Amino acid sequence: MSSVQQPQAVKGRDKPQSQGFGKLIAAGVVAVLLIVLIVQNSKESWRFHFYFWWVSLPAWLMLILVLLVGFLIGMVLSALLRRRKKKELRRRAQSA
Repeated sequence: MSSVQQPQAVKGRDKPQSQGFGKLIAAGVVAVLLIVLIVQNSKESWRFHFYFWWVSLPAWLMLILVLLVGFLIGMVLSALLRRRKKKELRRRAQSA
């Protein structure tokens, strides 16, 4: 028997490089579509009612604010879920 070992794949190295470009292209397409949406709605003004408050903003500003709030909510939820998963893995490691 030979003692030659097969090289093991390094984590993260076995993925093709084109996968990163796919994400970049998708982000670029989404950004272009959002810019077109904002430019098309730059002349309008939207009125927003939230309980006792009325806010009237240009449509492009409202779109940007909604996108930012949605992005921030997604980031916070992602961080909370990651933290919960780490705690669960630590509990499993301690109990084993």
